[in-house]
Amino acid sequence: MPPRHTDGPPPERSFWDLLPKRNFRRVVFLILVLVAVVALKRSSGRSLNGLLDAIAPPPKAAAPAPATFQRLQVAPLPGAGGAHP
Repeated sequence: MPPRHTDGPPPERSFWDLLPKRNFRRVVFLILVLVAVVALKRSSGRSLNGLLDAIAPPPKAAAPAPATFQRLQVAPLPGAGGAHP
């Protein structure tokens, strides 16, 4: 075990020394992979679209909503003569 510093303040650590190295490397790796996949998808055009769309197909366009309001038209019955009782 190395001897501890007892004759003064502890040595100053940089910002990079305070980061957890293993987690930081994982985050950087995942960001680089994500950027690489996006770059490949944009540059390859249709050749990669089929492969990536098989994994996660794009959402389908929603069908137009049916009309919620319909105007009623009232017509007299044939032979009623239009007279009210």
